[in-house]
Amino acid sequence: MTINEIAEKAGVSIGTVDRVIHKRGRVSKETVARIEKIIKDSGFRPNPLARQLALKKPLRIAVLLPKLKSDSSYWNLIYSGIMRAVEDLKLLSMETVLVEFSRNKDGDYLEKAQRVAGEKFDALIIAPVVAEEVWKSIGLFSDVPYVFVDSPLPDGDPISTVAQNPYNGGFCAGRMMDLLSPDAKKIFCLQMHSGTYNLKERAKGFTEYFSGKKIISITENVTTKEKAGRFIKSVLDENPDGIFLTDNSSYRFAEYCKQNGIKKSFTLVGYDLMKKNMQYLKEGFIDCLLSQQAEQQGYEAVKTIYQKATDGNVTENISMPITIHLKENL
Repeated sequence: MTINEIAEKAGVSIGTVDRVIHKRGRVSKETVARIEKIIKDSGFRPNPLARQLALKKPLRIAVLLPKLKSDSSYWNLIYSGIMRAVEDLKLLSMETVLVEFSRNKDGDYLEKAQRVAGEKFDALIIAPVVAEEVWKSIGLFSDVPYVFVDSPLPDGDPISTVAQNPYNGGFCAGRMMDLLSPDAKKIFCLQMHSGTYNLKERAKGFTEYFSGKKIISITENVTTKEKAGRFIKSVLDENPDGIFLTDNSSYRFAEYCKQNGIKKSFTLVGYDLMKKNMQYLKEGFIDCLLSQQAEQQGYEAVKTIYQKATDGNVTENISMPITIHLKENL
């Protein structure tokens, strides 16, 4: 139900409904009660973004992303998409404020989220990669519309989630591993970050593809190059037939093999078209990469906020396609 429809049903002007919603101006108790009942019965929720437009003020959007240069600058791709959308949709004045956090530092996201909550923002774009801290912060943004990018998060209440279905992505990775290495007996599924919902779901989809076959699943928080080297060596010492990396760190394994003169004897399937990943895919150290179109995610997130501000209609889940890249079609 729209404000116009509420006003018509209550027999009052649109301005009176607006005053009741925003608790300002003189309106009789009887009229307030009548309008509030209609609002409650209809499930109407006011659109703060549209109100900001009506006041001819720019929309201030806070963008909460991991440090842009982390994860081989993966997050810079999402941010590039955000800025491209802001430029393309410049008829609607939007101001973005980037707030970077460290996903490897406990409490850093929550600290930044609390800081954002203390300022005046009209909308948020959030990468919910530290699930526990994001869950704790949700209450801070109860009156501010927000969009999730990169990963869904159960029990959140975003106006939209722009992400690939992570379970399906992992299942597809399992299918590619099976096609590329049908006789593989020892297969590893590796998560290089803990506490990230989409990586857990990818691992789940991958292992469930191989129903009946034992998959060795390991989660290891790799925060330094030295730690990565030790972890990679420990995995390669097990003589795997196949390795699936749930994030974009496939290049680490390829780099380790190349630098140490190790002849790769296993199938390596990973995620994301980062520069190093593409390089090693071309060279044959990586066998397959799945993409989730990071830049397009950022673009769609801003577009969703734009749609919410202009007509109020948004798509609850914008599912990014699963694109498969081999060296022949890169």
